[in-house]
Amino acid sequence: MTWFQAIPALLASGVVVLGPGLVATAPLAMGTAMRIALSGLASVLSWGIAGSVFGAVDVPFAAWQALLPAVVLAVASWAIRWHAPTVDSPRAGRWLFAAAWATGAILITTVAFWNVSGPERISQTYDNVFHLSAVAAILDGFSASPLTLRSLIETEAPGIAYYPSGWHILVAATAQMSGADVAVSVNAVWIAVAVLVWLPGIAWLAQTILPGRAREAGVLALLLGAGFGAFPYALLAWGTVYPSYLAHALLPAAVGVAVLSVRGVCAARRVDRARFVVTGAFGVVLAVGALGVAHPRVLATWALIGLPFVAWELTIAFRRGWRAGGRSRRRAVGWLVSAGVSVLVVAGVGFAYAVVGLGLFDEPLADRLDGPQAAAVQTVWDGLIQVVAQMPMTGLGNVVAAPAVLLAAAVLVGVGVALRRPRTRWIVVSFALVAVLFALAAGSDGALAKLTTGVWYKDRFRLAAALPVLAVPLAALGVLTVARAVPWFRAFPARAGAGLAAVVAVVSAVVLGTTGGTAAIGSVFAQPAARATDAVVSTAQAEFYADVVRREVPSGQRVLGDPWDGAALTGLFAGREPVFPHVNGQWDPDRLELAWNLEWIEKGPAICDALDALRVRYVVYDPHEFGGGDPSGNHFPGPHEAVERGLFTLVATDGDSSLYRIDQCGELP
Repeated sequence: MTWFQAIPALLASGVVVLGPGLVATAPLAMGTAMRIALSGLASVLSWGIAGSVFGAVDVPFAAWQALLPAVVLAVASWAIRWHAPTVDSPRAGRWLFAAAWATGAILITTVAFWNVSGPERISQTYDNVFHLSAVAAILDGFSASPLTLRSLIETEAPGIAYYPSGWHILVAATAQMSGADVAVSVNAVWIAVAVLVWLPGIAWLAQTILPGRAREAGVLALLLGAGFGAFPYALLAWGTVYPSYLAHALLPAAVGVAVLSVRGVCAARRVDRARFVVTGAFGVVLAVGALGVAHPRVLATWALIGLPFVAWELTIAFRRGWRAGGRSRRRAVGWLVSAGVSVLVVAGVGFAYAVVGLGLFDEPLADRLDGPQAAAVQTVWDGLIQVVAQMPMTGLGNVVAAPAVLLAAAVLVGVGVALRRPRTRWIVVSFALVAVLFALAAGSDGALAKLTTGVWYKDRFRLAAALPVLAVPLAALGVLTVARAVPWFRAFPARAGAGLAAVVAVVSAVVLGTTGGTAAIGSVFAQPAARATDAVVSTAQAEFYADVVRREVPSGQRVLGDPWDGAALTGLFAGREPVFPHVNGQWDPDRLELAWNLEWIEKGPAICDALDALRVRYVVYDPHEFGGGDPSGNHFPGPHEAVERGLFTLVATDGDSSLYRIDQCGELP
């Protein structure tokens, strides 16, 4: 399949990513970047609400369902429009904005997919096994609610089994609207999120937090947002953690909402403050809800980035009230005490959750967070150097891309300018906080590193993905400063700045494309033609599922197999639900019986009872060890032992993949 043939899916993904949000924000008057940025938040929230509501009443997922919450949000927007101050954003030159946006989109798509041979290729990574299975399950009638999605792999989970389903719903809706298969829809949605969520979001954030330079900053951010390897590219190779990618793409808009809300409340006169509180609360609920649907762990990143700004605004408000004296001083002291109490309460709740919910003291800290995503791979100083020199980890092993010298220089100039201005110093502080946490996560396995980065799973890539949220505005500030300092450019700083930003972005993209970033993505998307060894599936195995398994296994029956052999993806390729939709899970007794004891099928009724309960009469078999095999040991020996003992009837084989029928238990009741 060619990328040209994926155009219907790309168009549908654009409608899915922005459509509900544009409906929700229609009553509000705002600039282009702000409207698109807020529409991304509103769309994801609308899809999450739709999945939760319709999932609760057992109505199968359908793409039209997001329109209902979008209309409700539109009514709320209308109320805000008429009963609260209208918040506008600067408007950049239309053609310059469009050209910058298109250039950024081309750069992102090229760097990300230059080494991916077709839109039907999948990321052959651990996390993606679950994400693909979840989308296939939603299209097959499984609830799209984030409140229950985890029950797909925790099959006896009581009550709420939360897992952020925003990404999976976007892909399922794209597949429904376009008719494309899930794999094509995944890649289409990735592009749509990068182009329609990340780029406008970071452009609006730059407009919002760089006062006095807002018009030009948005244009420059559209270009520079395509030049950072830590985001959006690294998360496409590492994991691949699609929900975290979606949440980080939403993060600039969420930060922008928080900045405007806090700034408006702190600056408003007392008589107008209530109206600003209403407006700000609406925006914050929108941001928190969208991030919760996409990936709630990014809420911690949102809070980390916003904390220095909130502290600065409260400091300004306190000084103003203290100098005014009288009631203003007493009110300022009251606000200060309230803020302090709030911080203590939040810290206490967080500590209580860590102790009770996460079992902080149940085992030594040294035994925690020691998986591959959390292991230190370098020194702390290496991480700090990588941040300064813009040398991103690529996601392929420990490969680090070459320095992006122009981009690094732009960020450093921006840091210098921002430090000179009180209203922008918080940006540097937030950037430094994220940089230090990234360096600790990547460079230390000590107690301090685990305690400070545990909420992010001590995952260096998730922390690195937050760096461009602040680095892009800083780079835009740096480029604008250079453009205004050069005499030739002073007459047309916007166009000159855009030209310089384009050069920086293109050079950075070339560096990423030639020194590891593009190769890393191509590596995880590589699909062997015939025999899978380390990959999840080969092309031949996927075709065997699509042709033979779909034809031979009756609809409504599940298919058994070792998920480490690719059997977890029969739902994706064959439309037949796998017994084990992921390589890891907390399984019910029937599934555990089949995983461990299938070879004893002729020794008693227990195996047949489990097969009947799960509606299984077929086994797929393609013995290989995806990713080198289960690092915690073989938890699915049953299918291997039973097949290798010749207990089942061979239905079809292509030499590598085989389908067997289980005859010992008779017909399904």
